[in-house]
Formats: sequence, C-alpha cells, structure tokens
Amino acid sequence: MDLEMLAFRASCLQTVRSFFIERGYLETDTPALSPDLIPETCLEVFQTEYRKPWQDTAEGVVPLYLVPSPELYLKQIIADHGVSLFQISRCYRNAESVGRIHSPEFTMLEYYTVHADYTASLDLTEELFSFLLDTLFPKGHEPAGLRPPFIRMTMDDAFRTFTGVPLSENPEPADLARHAASLGLGNEEMLAAWSWDDLYELLLVHTVEPALPRDRPVALIDYPAAVPCLAAENTETVEHPDGRRLRWNTRERWELYAGGVELANCYTELRDAERIRRYMETENREKQKHARVPHPAIPDFDQICARMPPCSGSALGLDRLIMLLAGRSSLDSILPFPLTDRI
Repeated sequence: MDLEMLAFRASCLQTVRSFFIERGYLETDTPALSPDLIPETCLEVFQTEYRKPWQDTAEGVVPLYLVPSPELYLKQIIADHGVSLFQISRCYRNAESVGRIHSPEFTMLEYYTVHADYTASLDLTEELFSFLLDTLFPKGHEPAGLRPPFIRMTMDDAFRTFTGVPLSENPEPADLARHAASLGLGNEEMLAAWSWDDLYELLLVHTVEPALPRDRPVALIDYPAAVPCLAAENTETVEHPDGRRLRWNTRERWELYAGGVELANCYTELRDAERIRRYMETENREKQKHARVPHPAIPDFDQICARMPPCSGSALGLDRLIMLLAGRSSLDSILPFPLTDRI
C-alpha cells in the first residue's frame, strides 16, 4: 500500500470515530482472546493457547480463541452499564477464503444503540455514510453508489421482485425447492431433501443478491424468522393467492449492500433469556458435532442479553467500506499488509 492510501485509510478510521464520539457513544477496546465464544455454526475460529510460566503440565496450558467479533464483550458492557457504544476491532474467522472481498483477518465496526430498534440503527447508518462522504470528499468528487437515502426493501418483497417467489406465500420447503429448480438452481428431487432455510439461502445468494441495485446502498429488512438468529421477532398475517391466510414470522434484522458487496448486519437485539438459551443450546450442539475447531460456549450468555436495555446492534465490515470509499475493487488494495502477501 502506498502512503496516500495509508493516509486515506487513517482518515476513514478517524472520521468513523468522530461520528460516534460526537453522538455520545462510548468507544470500547475489548479482548481479542477469549476462553469461550458465542457458538456460531456459520463460521470457524482460530485456536491458540496460553502456557503458564514454570508449569510444564497439561494444567499449565489454557486454550484460547481469537474472537470472530467483539459481540460477547460489548453485550456484557451494555448489560452492566446500559450505554450506547462502538468499537473498531480486528476480528478473525478461520476457514475463510482469501480473495477480493474476503479475508480471515479483517477490521469490523460494531455499534450498539440503547433504547433504539433496528430501524433507528438503519437511520444512524445512513447518517454515518453521509458524514463520511461529506467529510472525506470535496463536493462533486465522492464515489458513486454510496450516498443515502438507502433503498429499503423487505426480504419478502426482494424475493417477490427478483425471483418471483414471495417467501410469505411459500412456507413449505417443497414450495421453495420447486421454485429453485424452475430457476435452474438444481434438480427438484435433490432439492426436496433440503431444509427451508437452506433453500432460502440458495435463492438469496444466486438470484436476489446479484440483482440488487447498485446506484444506491440497499438495505434488505425483515428477515424470515425461519432463519435463526438473535433478533427480535414479529408476526403478521398475509393472504396467499389461493385464499389461505398465512402467518408470516419475521425478525427485526437488516443487511446492507453497496456496489454488490454485503457490508453490514443489524438486529433489534433479542432479550428473552429462554429463547436465547434454546438458540445457544442448538448452535452449540451443532458446533460440537461439525466444527473444525470446536470451542466452549460462553456461559450465561442468555442472562447477559436479558439484562440489556432494549437496543439494536450493527456489525459493519470496515475494510469493505473503505474499499468502496476509495473506489477500489479488492481488499488487498486498501490493507497495509494484505494476508495474500503473507501466506
């Protein structure tokens, strides 16, 4: 990376900090090493160990894990102190591809707003983008495709628009399997063995995401509740074309895309201890069964979340955003020492 890009990256980080500090958010600096983590079956982690001095026995070796995000520590601070906060941190995810927009080591911006739901966090994220563009670029010289207002589209409408398959009217796996097959995404007989959420993911990745507009950022909101996560849930009734009235459960979640790149993920945080406990048990069971690097689950995470005030949390891939702000097409071009040069 040349000096000009180093300076631009530094300006982006400083501008993000200024934005949140001016709005009264507490900046935190939480650990990168942890003896236990939130079990997440969608990712793998890095394991290391601490060796106690002068104790060359098994008891002198403590397994530790690099955090894939600061979430577990940030939620403890919110539960204890009830404050809005943010953190810019290095995060680590094992078994990730190394490529144009992927790296197992990356910089994340995570921010939580107390007494606010996911829609308020989306408004805040629009403000952040405007602040970055207004601060970093002379008028008329900003990169295209990043200026708010964001396009806001429910996940149900996105599927209806780009696949012809409204999720709310297709509650059974067989429904999605049939539509996926008709779109050339596989053999219907093979797809019939897939779960609803796996078929949803197949359609999302191969039909919805590639079709999203690129002239402005797009926020996909109100994710189907059948896709498990720690977001608050809502229920509404929709009418099927055949006259049936169907219950459609959604989660208060959005994901943000810009220039064809997924940038951020946000929830209205779930605070129901029993539902969190069940989610953790399910994820941990699958984690221990299938993970390449199994790890202990953080104890009492359900109680930590239950003690939080109402809040919403967002996680934004800061390297990807800096890449788009710089008008570049790969992470290597904006990282001081890209991993592709080190492995």
